[in-house]
Amino acid sequence: MRKILTFILCLCFLSNLQAQENQGVTSNGFLSDYSKLVLDPRSANNYFHYAPPEARGRKVGKIYFQAIKSYPEDKQFELIDRPTVDAMMEKLDQILRKKLKEKNLLADAPEQADTIVQIAATEARTVDAGREVIDYIPLRLLSKPIKDAAMGKQQQIVVTLEMLMRDAKTNQIVFEAVHHSAGKNIGRTGDAKLQANMKSLEPVVDVWTNKIVNEIADPK
Repeated sequence: MRKILTFILCLCFLSNLQAQENQGVTSNGFLSDYSKLVLDPRSANNYFHYAPPEARGRKVGKIYFQAIKSYPEDKQFELIDRPTVDAMMEKLDQILRKKLKEKNLLADAPEQADTIVQIAATEARTVDAGREVIDYIPLRLLSKPIKDAAMGKQQQIVVTLEMLMRDAKTNQIVFEAVHHSAGKNIGRTGDAKLQANMKSLEPVVDVWTNKIVNEIADPK
């Protein structure tokens, strides 16, 4: 009986550990299996990824890079209006293509590539300025007493970007990742004008693109 109880407790511990590893990941439907994503210990609690065992160590030659989009394509972001979303994705797309081309990784057509890369913006939320990105909580989900206590705190924007890499020949998934990228402060809670613009999203573009090219070239 004691052995059975110990076994059950171990299962609960492993289940809880897996939940903790995925606490910063919400299933948005873009990736294949969010439960397999794990927190990268080298990141600042904002980067989760997964590679199937059979794909680990796979070398990336040429990639066909599909246009960055929001997912779903008609998704409305509460804190970013549609023109700003489109401008951010266009900027991300331009910079990534330029950097991939400089590294001689970009293919002009799928048949010229060994890897297809898809990237989507899936969420935008706020976090109290200075907090870890992993701690972000949408204010609309807070109860009224807690929300009232949070009024007036400086907020910064957090954008979720997800990446899916497939083998161009077999269409099998070789790598998936989720990034939570923080932008500049956008104002204080309770302000009717609380909304992100391109200036506040500049750090998302700059920091994320610097990381993503190396990740595409050598997924871990």
